[in-house]
Amino acid sequence: MSTLTKEQDAAGSAPAATATPTQQVGRRRVVRLVFGSLGLLVALALIGGAIAGIFGLENNRDATGYFVTHTHHYQTSSYALSTESLNVGSVTGTLETSLLRLRITATSNDAAKPVFIGIARTEDVARYLARVQHDELRDINFDPFKVDYRRIGTGAPRALPSTQGFWQTRASGTGTQTISWPVKKGQWSAVVMNADGSRNVSVNAQLAARLTGAWWFVAAFIALGTLSLAGGIALVRSGARKQASQPTAASEEV
Repeated sequence: MSTLTKEQDAAGSAPAATATPTQQVGRRRVVRLVFGSLGLLVALALIGGAIAGIFGLENNRDATGYFVTHTHHYQTSSYALSTESLNVGSVTGTLETSLLRLRITATSNDAAKPVFIGIARTEDVARYLARVQHDELRDINFDPFKVDYRRIGTGAPRALPSTQGFWQTRASGTGTQTISWPVKKGQWSAVVMNADGSRNVSVNAQLAARLTGAWWFVAAFIALGTLSLAGGIALVRSGARKQASQPTAASEEV
């Protein structure tokens, strides 16, 4: 009796044992299809980014390779305009010194009044403007152009900006003034003032950025997109082919 029971148990457990490999194969197909689909989506994103990069490199740069904004008007009745802190994280030394560069061009609306522009560490700018009435640019939208200012301080500057030694880069004088700054790790702020430290700062300014070796980034996106596309297609085809062949295999077993 016990022998018969064991045989019945063995017979009843046989289908479950043969179903396990089939389930595993089915899971592998699903995994291939999922990862293949993800690979195709990544490929589309990378290749789309490369195409957008090519369009930008060909159409949105000036003769010196900078991506530029339109020239816009900035003004304040106070003594200075400053930007919020630009926090540059930990990036490679190559990127800090040679790849990314920012440029600011400013022209005073009063042709006889010299303008000052400079970039320095945020802590140095905050110390210099601690008691000085100035407007901080909180948010800038370029299309359409809109600037939100925050008024800070009440006093006048105790020293002219050009006499301070903490500027990373600076320029002052009548007419158009331009500074170019290689991006570095840290917290940074830009300042625009009248060179004589007087009130009513009013300038037309243009911002620009240049990424050296941008074409290498485009080529890398295309290469990665192509690899991702090939891998995604291979995975999807593999999963689909195995699914299609399963009914045939089942019929042969019958």
